[in-house]
Amino acid sequence: MSDKHLEHLKSIFLKSVTAVQPEDLIKNSVTIENSNLIVNNDIYKVNKPCYVVGFGKAVFGMAITLESILGANLQEGIVTVPAGIFEKILQRPEYSKIRFVEGAVNNLPDENAESGAKQIKDLVEKLQEDDLLIVLISGGGSALLPLPKHPATLSEKLNVIKGLAAGGADIQELNCVRKRLSVLKGGGLAKLAYPANVISLILSDIIGDPLDYIASGPTTPNFDSSNAAVKIIEKYSLYDKLPHSIRLLLESENQSNDDGSDRTILNGQFAHVRNYIIGNNDIAARAALKQATALGYQSFVLSTSVSGEVDRISKIYAELARQVASLINSNKTDRENLKLFLKTFHADLNISESTINEIINLDFNSSAVGVCLIFAGEPTVVVKGNGRGGRNQQLALGFSIEINKFDIKSANISFLSCGTDGIDGPTDAAGAVGSSNLVNNALEENINPTQFLSNNDSYSFYSVFNSGHNLIRTGHTGTNVMDIHLLIVAPV
Repeated sequence: MSDKHLEHLKSIFLKSVTAVQPEDLIKNSVTIENSNLIVNNDIYKVNKPCYVVGFGKAVFGMAITLESILGANLQEGIVTVPAGIFEKILQRPEYSKIRFVEGAVNNLPDENAESGAKQIKDLVEKLQEDDLLIVLISGGGSALLPLPKHPATLSEKLNVIKGLAAGGADIQELNCVRKRLSVLKGGGLAKLAYPANVISLILSDIIGDPLDYIASGPTTPNFDSSNAAVKIIEKYSLYDKLPHSIRLLLESENQSNDDGSDRTILNGQFAHVRNYIIGNNDIAARAALKQATALGYQSFVLSTSVSGEVDRISKIYAELARQVASLINSNKTDRENLKLFLKTFHADLNISESTINEIINLDFNSSAVGVCLIFAGEPTVVVKGNGRGGRNQQLALGFSIEINKFDIKSANISFLSCGTDGIDGPTDAAGAVGSSNLVNNALEENINPTQFLSNNDSYSFYSVFNSGHNLIRTGHTGTNVMDIHLLIVAPV
């Protein structure tokens, strides 16, 4: 991999992060004109008291920018943000009508986060029909909104969730139980705010932008059956182990959320709430596309919904790179192999039929600079070792090992995997860059990348390899729309 490709990958990634900065997303979505609050072309009168609440990794920037737009219209606000955020990237404003509460150390619910959630509850449940509540939501919001229903305690609730996770419960099952045990999640916040009008501005960190998953859906109705949480807990043989308070709570939740009598719900949504997705990974991917094209690459966004296990994704990306390298360096007109490959791994990459048809018809030789394929999403890592790293560094290293097996001489292949929040696992890196020559270069430095990969020790590898230059360090970016993956295949 050349220094040029390394710099290009960094430049493309940073453009994608810049495009989803919360301050700009708020400015692009919210304005005030002649006493009208305009949100994505919808108009609201602001001749009424305005209140703001928020929770998540990116809501500080959202809140400060929104306050500057609302001006004297803002009466009061409470926003919960990750612990230590002011020390790491931000300075607490000298004067603000918004109270900022730090909590959720290491993105885990704690007493400070519970206190902040309680303050949010106290604010929203006093609102009246003439009030306007603006809710700011971003990734990490669930951990900052951990207010259990009476009589359960936070520690009891967390122990239930930990037990389910340890037993193999998936994210849908965990969210179902979280919502059932929480005051504000699963539409609880919106119900408490009734009859005030509610506007929810959301920076999505989940594939497909499902409103009921982002921060566990505080402003969207919960249509899980009344006994769904009990069935999940029973499935993992935990019901008999529950503390009395949790069992009492579950037994009291004996009616469906949507029994037709809830006057706050109309046509499947809260009648007094409007939810707006103001930012997601599609925006980041499109910004990456624009920058890659400006650098001269034949560029394409293949998917913003990449999921699955990192080990499998690394193999898929390596095979894709091999096929693109073959097309770049030949006069082949038959691209059915590429089409079949993309269809075969549809479940992992979530590439649409129309996108597949577009990509196989690309002129891979139209640019002397090369091809840049862009992906976004959030794969997962199965931790087998005790090393230090994150899913992005693990993916970049795994890709490098897989692409090396093809021994491609006809193309320079580089790959970047980074988290848009700037933090990949318990490290100070956003991610890393791999390449088709990384393994050979590492062996020349007497470093065995396979040993680091098998121990989930990708950060240690990248810290010593190439003097650490392949690590991408941005610090906390103040935003979070999952991960960006960039694959460059360039002629030699």
